[in-house]
Formats: sequence, C-alpha cells, structure tokens
Amino acid sequence: MYRIYRIAIVFLLSMCCYGLSDLTNASANTKTELPKITKVKTFKVVVVKDNYNIYKGMYQHKQSLKSHFHHTFLVQQLSKMNGHTYYWLKTNDKHHTIGYVNKDAVATANQTKLLKVPYVSQYKPVFTPWGCAGASMTALLRSQGKKVNLSYVQSHLPMVPTKGGQKGNVYTGAGFGYVIRPGTLTKYAHRWDKNVINISSKKLTINTMKQYVQGGKPVLYYGFSSYQKHGDYRRNHCKVITGYQNHKFRVADPLYYSKYAKAGAGGKNMKYDRGAIAWVSEAAVRAEYTHWALTVK
Repeated sequence: MYRIYRIAIVFLLSMCCYGLSDLTNASANTKTELPKITKVKTFKVVVVKDNYNIYKGMYQHKQSLKSHFHHTFLVQQLSKMNGHTYYWLKTNDKHHTIGYVNKDAVATANQTKLLKVPYVSQYKPVFTPWGCAGASMTALLRSQGKKVNLSYVQSHLPMVPTKGGQKGNVYTGAGFGYVIRPGTLTKYAHRWDKNVINISSKKLTINTMKQYVQGGKPVLYYGFSSYQKHGDYRRNHCKVITGYQNHKFRVADPLYYSKYAKAGAGGKNMKYDRGAIAWVSEAAVRAEYTHWALTVK
C-alpha cells in the first residue's frame, strides 16, 4: 500500500511539472522554479494576440485566449517564472478574474510597436500609377515572409467585371473609376497567404487597427491620396500601417518612387502628401479612413 501511495504522489508531481513546462515552453530538462507573485498599481491592458493561453491555479489549467481577443482587462499583480512575466487579468468587476496570461499577449493603450514591413512602391521597379492596392498588398504579404512577385500581382489583379474588382488599368489608368474592393483583394491575397483577413466593418475603429499593430500585424487601409481633388471624398488609395508610437501611426504610402521620399514629393495635396513613410496622428487617420482594411491573423 505504501508503494502505491508513493507512485501516485510521483505521478501527480510529474503532472504539475508538465503543466509548468507547457506554460513556459521550457524543455523537460529545465529546472522549474516556483512563481514569484508581486502586487502592482492597477493598470489596463488589451489582449492583442489570440494564440496564447489563460492559466489558473498553479498554471496546470489552461484555455485559449481567443474569446478575449481585443478585450480590455485590469492587472493588479504579476508573476515571474522561468524568465517569463505573466499578468493576472480581471474585469472591472473585482470578483471576476480571468487568470494568468503571458505579458507578450497584451498591450497597454499607448504601447509602442514598430513592425518590419518592406516598403513597396507602385512606381518602381514596376510602373503602375494606379496600382496602390497591389503594391500595398505585396508589402503586407512580404512582411509575413511570403515571396511575392510584384509584376505578377499587378498584371493579375482582379478587374471589373469581376465582382469587387478594380475598375481601370493599373498601368495606364484607362477607364479608371475605383480601386479593388477589400473583400476581393483579400481573396486575391489568399493565393499567397490564407492568413490575410478582411476586417472591414462599420464597427472597425482606429483603436482596433492600433491593437492589430500592437499585436505585431500590419494593417492595409483605404484612404486618400496626395492627388486627391477638392470635393472628392472617395477613398481610392491603399496604404499600410507599419507601427504605432506616441499616439501616431507610421504609415507606408506606395505613391512614391522611394521609401526615402519626403513630404511634397507626390501629388502636392499637402494634406495627404506626407512622404513615403510618415508618422500620422490618430486623428488624421480617423478623419481619412473609411472602415475598409485588411490585416493578417
């Protein structure tokens, strides 16, 4: 009987260590330390990554964080273990706790995030003055490590009469009326990456776009170009948000020959002729965008 008890205790201890190892992605040979819990001044965070788990108890019980994606929580304590930091999340209701989450899965409201997104011009090396959507989509895909041929993208861009296709030749502008719609552009992007998603919605907010960026995902959005004429309110231009800092978005605009192009080097509508890569205030992006956007999951 003593031997049976001894075997049971060893089994339970091994299961506990397995749960801890799963949490920290530590190897089986890593010595697991006990968590060190610290009380902190309460602050808010938003869940910006959904591929993490929530842990309760001694970290053995886990569940997906997906149902809490882009939700806001309070942090009142943190736990450090095996070189990782975990936040104990709770709602505004002090009695409703969520559990421990790796701090890398959340962000504070104004947390800086700069992404590695290659600049893609719609002029060079492929001259497509009306090809902003193809150039922006290429930048989005290349940021995910996809090998995308820009010439192929522009030459095979879905066009009218395809539903949601672009109206007008990307090379000459002949018959131009509008750029490809986000749903059709998303389907086109799936030739290279099924993880591209259409997040267009009347409920899409600047905050949501910011949270995608803070989660490590660039956002392609529809807005105005530097060639915008007075009285024209159509959002016929695509750009890519590649970072966030100090209440500003870093925006890559393909409507320039080089990533080094400065403000005024485009169509001379100085309200939108900001240069190839520019820091744009949240308010300016909010006034410009039309709730059409793509990102990657």
